[in-house]
Amino acid sequence: MRSSKRPPVDTQALEDASGVVLHARDLTAQGRQGMIFGPLDMDLAPRQLAVIHGPAGAGKSALLLALCGRFRRTRGTLVIDGIDAMAEPYRAIQRTSVARIADYVVPEDRLTLNESVAERCHLDAVNLKTAESRVRQIEEIVGFRIDRSREFEQLEAIERAVASVALAMLRETKVVVIDDADVMVPHNQQRLLFELFSKLTELDASTIIAATVDDDMAPPGSLDVRLPAHNRGRAVTDIHGDKDTDGTSHDPEAPEVTQIPLANDEEDAEPVDDTPLDPVPDEEPETDPPTENDRPDDSPRR
Repeated sequence: MRSSKRPPVDTQALEDASGVVLHARDLTAQGRQGMIFGPLDMDLAPRQLAVIHGPAGAGKSALLLALCGRFRRTRGTLVIDGIDAMAEPYRAIQRTSVARIADYVVPEDRLTLNESVAERCHLDAVNLKTAESRVRQIEEIVGFRIDRSREFEQLEAIERAVASVALAMLRETKVVVIDDADVMVPHNQQRLLFELFSKLTELDASTIIAATVDDDMAPPGSLDVRLPAHNRGRAVTDIHGDKDTDGTSHDPEAPEVTQIPLANDEEDAEPVDDTPLDPVPDEEPETDPPTENDRPDDSPRR
């Protein structure tokens, strides 16, 4: 009989995570070339948006996969919706969904939105009738409908971004991740995009985590995670408001920035090269890219 290599459930972490959707402490990942990201501490409350930003090669895609339980090299503490993701990864994955990750998970451009809904239902084992009900709820939340007879590539930029998240929410989920969110839409539409993302968290009292190059359009109250360009050993997190990270306010009525303490000093971080991580041969997803959504037992595929 094979013995399990999974650690025992961290009961203290579960207690610490009470009331939050996602709880991470000392979250790190290392590859053969050194640190990919971390150490990172963060807590995300229900209906809270998070923005991970940084240049290409900073580790954004890897961190997104880690935060939804799909990155093998992740170490530290991660609790998703009351489940210890290190001890029970497959249970935790059932509480998360991937809208878009680099070239690994993307909606098919040549499928109509109706076909994309049917495909996602098949992959996530969702009944079509249930999916239709969820789609109607999503339309009510965002305040508009998208013509589902159009191919995905024919949709407006902001429609593609919203539809990507909507497809990931056809089944109930607590954590949704989307990569390259600000690359998908023009800069003058990004504030609206994040407002729509914030509204979508109301569906399941969930959290949406978006990776971007910049964070200037993220709404107040969102959690901001900055990944440095060359030193991936240190991630800075704060509550996003109308202030710079040094505390300089652009708005006298802006909310205060709350700094979350970091685990290590910057000089302790391990230097690495700046080879882009999207995609990364060494730092692979929790499952291989072509079959990233294969289900273990009865767990959802995405």
